[in-house]
Amino acid sequence: MKIVVLTLIALLCLIILGPRLLTPTVAELNPALADPAAGHDATPAASARSDAETPARSQSTAPALKADLPPGGSEVAAFNSRAKEALERGQFGDAVALLLLAVALAPDDVVLAHNLAFAHYKVGESLMAAHDTDAARGAFRRAWELDETESAYGLHSASLLLRAFALEPTLQQLDDVLALHPESGAAHLMRGDVLNLLDRLEESLEAYQAAREHGDAKVLAAVEQARSRTERQLAVERDYISEETAYFVVRHPAGSDHLLLLGVLERARVEVCHALGAFPSHKALVVLYPPESFRTVTGTHEWVGGLFDRKIRLPIADLDSESDKIEGAFRHEFTHLMVSEWNPSCPTFVNEGLAQMMEFGRGLGLEKLVQHLDAMGIARDELPRLADLPESFVSVSDREIVSLGYLLSYAFVDHVAKLHGMGAVSGWIIGLEHAPLEQAYHAATGRTLEHEEQLLRELVRTAR
Repeated sequence: MKIVVLTLIALLCLIILGPRLLTPTVAELNPALADPAAGHDATPAASARSDAETPARSQSTAPALKADLPPGGSEVAAFNSRAKEALERGQFGDAVALLLLAVALAPDDVVLAHNLAFAHYKVGESLMAAHDTDAARGAFRRAWELDETESAYGLHSASLLLRAFALEPTLQQLDDVLALHPESGAAHLMRGDVLNLLDRLEESLEAYQAAREHGDAKVLAAVEQARSRTERQLAVERDYISEETAYFVVRHPAGSDHLLLLGVLERARVEVCHALGAFPSHKALVVLYPPESFRTVTGTHEWVGGLFDRKIRLPIADLDSESDKIEGAFRHEFTHLMVSEWNPSCPTFVNEGLAQMMEFGRGLGLEKLVQHLDAMGIARDELPRLADLPESFVSVSDREIVSLGYLLSYAFVDHVAKLHGMGAVSGWIIGLEHAPLEQAYHAATGRTLEHEEQLLRELVRTAR
């Protein structure tokens, strides 16, 4: 089984910095930074996976529009007033246009600059609600450039940079925020997460300590999990060495022969990229552990055979006897890496179903699901609906329930690939960045999600 961890990135939204900003949590933006107990994807040696979210990491008051009308004459005041009315009607783009006219007449007015920044912020919120994260990042960046007194603007910009796994730009954005707002616990927490991803673990712990000193209740709850996870990593990985190849950054114990696995990893990478018709935008971060060290760092059960948290973490025992299993586990976790680039908030059943299809192969999902149902004595017409699957498998303690969830996910995604091709599957996932689940599915396949699920259930019922 594999487990995908959704944390500060978790394997799956944005950091919510203000009560009116409906965006993913940092935990969803940074799977690698989630606590294993709230993990996004791990690779059990069998056929189940786990996925979860962490609480939103936020500590900032939502920005507000200044009520004061700026000086500069009646025309400037009129533009500002009309912009305020447009904001109240939810016409955020119109408000930006009106305030730009006002700023052209009074370029040095700080109130206008504040209000224009707020209008850009509201545009960013609306773009996030419309699943247009790239445009939202630009809107939040413009808000921050106009008004650096509002830490929320800079933090939202940093969150979306992190969502795109742009680690160095995210770190620079956070340093800029903290230079002006050293009291921001949320910024320190996110900075710790980014430093963790960069393998700067001691600096990460320092950032978490600063978050403890400045954070609110939500930040404090998240930082304790993050500190514990990072302390475990540091204890195990302190003497690890890093090797960089054309496609990977591999960390492993000194003196080990883990680099003999590079051929296996590269073959798996080629297979997944060929099947998906895409390549990652950055090198895969891979950490190889002795089995017990893997359990120590991840906190996972003995049946978990891999973990993705923006790093691919694999337990390696006997290379000779386990190379096939290791290759399958890597295909699974590498698929999560690809999905995290397409859509970090991809629904669990889609993400896990695709990863299992890459691990076990196409055309086997229905067969494996039916075999499991019959072996467990589960009536085929009692198959749970996709909508009834938990948003996170990691919180489910019953391994059989988790296994059924993973197998159903596998069977459905395999079913879609058989009917519509892999291009439709990847198009669906990418489309989820800009549309709700059912709408994105219809756009990718021309069919409704409900009809497709009904067809699968009928195939399960009549399978021999």
